[in-house]
Amino acid sequence: MDVFEKVQDIVKAASDKTSEIIEVSRLKAGIADERRALTDQMAKLGAIYYELYKNGEVLTPDAVNICMIADKYSSKIGERQAELDKINEANAAKRAAKNPAPVSTEQECPECGSKNPEGAKFCFDCGAKLPEIIDVEANEVEDEPEQPKKHYCTSCGAELKEGKKFCSECGARNEEE
Repeated sequence: MDVFEKVQDIVKAASDKTSEIIEVSRLKAGIADERRALTDQMAKLGAIYYELYKNGEVLTPDAVNICMIADKYSSKIGERQAELDKINEANAAKRAAKNPAPVSTEQECPECGSKNPEGAKFCFDCGAKLPEIIDVEANEVEDEPEQPKKHYCTSCGAELKEGKKFCSECGARNEEE
């Protein structure tokens, strides 16, 4: 046997082994898929039997025993969920006490429902005229945090809120640059 025949034999053996590995992998993947499908179907069957049990149907003693165990787990889940809800409510109450909700200074547009800052005359999103709101209890005006880049209305020169399409002072449409 010459070198060429030995190389051919080695290549054929490697090819056969590769084909075998591919086939084994394909079969294992198929088995895993079938197992998942079987588990899914068994869960559905269990749900049907459990529903029959809840409706008072006569089941085998083994099925009744499994359903009773499932009831215990379900009850424990409900109890733990109730405890968790109590803890979450207590934590929410503590957070609310420490950080009271800020008083909203926004007004809703009657046309599109968009939120606009108090004092705006026109909606930032649709350009509709907003109803005038007079706050008799306001004593101080809070300074708004500075924006990194300010935009101004091309019609009236009023400062525009970033990302808004219409001026809140004159209602003119302004496109972002």
